[in-house]
Amino acid sequence: MLAVLLFHLWPIRLPGGYIGVDIFFVISGFLITSHLLREVEATHRISLARFWARRARRLLPSSLLVLAATAIAVVVWVPRSLWPQFLGEVTASTLYVENWRLAADSVDYLAGGNQASPVQHFWTLSVEEQFYVALPLLLIGAVVLARGRNIRRAVLIAIVACTVAAFAYGVWYTTWSPSAAYFSTLTRAWEFGVGALIAFVPAMRGRPAAALTYMGMAAVLASALLFTSATPFPGSAALVPVLGTAAMIWGGRRTLLESAGRLRPVAFLGRVSYSAYLIHWPPIILLPFVTGHALTTAEKLGILALSVLAAWLCTTFVEDPVRFSPRLLGGRRPRAVAMWSAAGMALVLAVCGAASTVNAIDARAAAEVAASVVDDQPACFGAQSLDPSLSPCTNPDLAGMIVPAPAEAKQDDDNRSECWSGATESDFRLCALGPERGYARHLLAIGDSHNNTLIGVYESLAEAYNWRIDVAGHAGCYWTTADLRLDSPDATAACTAWRDAAREHIDRSPDLDAIVVTRSSAGKDADRETVEAMASAWSARPDQNTKVIALLDNPRLEADVVTCVEFDPPTSDDRCSRTRDAATFDDGQAGAAQLTPGATTIDLTNLYCTPEQCPPIVGGVLVYRDGNHLTATYASTIAPYLGRELHDLIE
Repeated sequence: MLAVLLFHLWPIRLPGGYIGVDIFFVISGFLITSHLLREVEATHRISLARFWARRARRLLPSSLLVLAATAIAVVVWVPRSLWPQFLGEVTASTLYVENWRLAADSVDYLAGGNQASPVQHFWTLSVEEQFYVALPLLLIGAVVLARGRNIRRAVLIAIVACTVAAFAYGVWYTTWSPSAAYFSTLTRAWEFGVGALIAFVPAMRGRPAAALTYMGMAAVLASALLFTSATPFPGSAALVPVLGTAAMIWGGRRTLLESAGRLRPVAFLGRVSYSAYLIHWPPIILLPFVTGHALTTAEKLGILALSVLAAWLCTTFVEDPVRFSPRLLGGRRPRAVAMWSAAGMALVLAVCGAASTVNAIDARAAAEVAASVVDDQPACFGAQSLDPSLSPCTNPDLAGMIVPAPAEAKQDDDNRSECWSGATESDFRLCALGPERGYARHLLAIGDSHNNTLIGVYESLAEAYNWRIDVAGHAGCYWTTADLRLDSPDATAACTAWRDAAREHIDRSPDLDAIVVTRSSAGKDADRETVEAMASAWSARPDQNTKVIALLDNPRLEADVVTCVEFDPPTSDDRCSRTRDAATFDDGQAGAAQLTPGATTIDLTNLYCTPEQCPPIVGGVLVYRDGNHLTATYASTIAPYLGRELHDLIE
């Protein structure tokens, strides 16, 4: 527990402190298996109702209290733009599936900008609870198959088989999708299994036990100090802290390590460790929303001290009374415990549901107001306020206006599933905008998500100029011959297949007048190889009369720009802007256009930035829905300018 707390507060000082979770999993596997094994050997059965009731009495009172308090704190202090994510994660944590939600978000290209939530740490408890469901069922299955003969061996074989299989899967999946693997129950199950296996071996004694204990301590300490966020985890690297912890459990009984555990300060921390783990993380995330600045050292020390104090209070006055008092859950039958547990969970879900409903109603009202403003197109609205031919362009009616409202920014997106392929999808999905026949020009717009943020723009241009514009986009993928390496082998293979299909489509489309290409800079300048690979792809088009028009990438602000704006809109230009130099990057397309006959570029940077800075709000319109994707509303205001540029180049 202490390693995790220190890692969360000072990650640079203890870069591998996250292995505290793995230590916890091993210890949990050992303790629970030891208990269940004694019950199986004594009675040849396991009472699932009593086991799960004990787990509910132990875990739910504190966790549900923290979740309810956190949900209320989110409503009070957190900007509404984050309510859907944060309250959604409180809901997932209440149902003990937070790890699966985080795993899904980690491979969702469009959820990549999600902030850490105040209940993100509940993913470990979700994994633990799922283990508490699976382990007794596994043991019951082994007992049934043993038919009363050598039950201990049958249980051991079952645990060994599952542990080996889970470890192999964990190593493989960490290679293929490291982000999702980190949160998966299936990649962590072997860590519980290693702890479970220690329950089958007698305790070591004497000098070998002491030596094994100290070796285990050294392995755990080395992991905490030497592992970093770049360490593939939980792959084979997790063997070091896991086996180190197992060594301490096996050899540490009846040694100095066990004696140290009886010291009053150590015993106190052990007693309150569960509540301290629950309590410490929410203030780390929520306090900056209250103060408006990143955590200071003094605030971190305060969080550490108050977490321990609050954990003692929670353990003493909530957890222990509910767990042991006959008047509460201590003397209740499993059915009553289940009913009270369900009621507590329902209460937390009701808080989240009520807040989400209010937020949705307000969001709909804000969306209606925004739609009316967009339809009216007041003077100097959005990009028009930066039009150099109208400079200065001011409209007092736009003062203080933010369209869309920050709480609605994430949903202000014109992307469409019919012309979008996710990170691991290889299908080349194409949607046609404008007339099916009788069109004046035929264009193809192709690229990554920055291409598909402009679908509304392309549609308006198709209608205005009688063009047909086909649109195809892929997460993190664009038109190039480069060997792109995405977040996982699956995503890399999907991108390669999608690009092959895109090339084949272009080869089969001789009537294309122009191909509009985009590429996200990803916050860094392109190198020479990137430039040459794009030029190589563009130059290979079958009809050299087909123009290639590269739309240079939009500037980038901080990932939390929407939250920054919502915190205090009147000061957002000062707090949330970036200088033009810091916000703009060379995406390489200009260089590729110079190397490609028939290629040219369009640079709309002046419609996002002044000569000095790139603000988050331009002409009353919120420019970004995250740090780099345009809102559909702002994109619509650049349509006239992009249309004129394209028309001049094509005609």
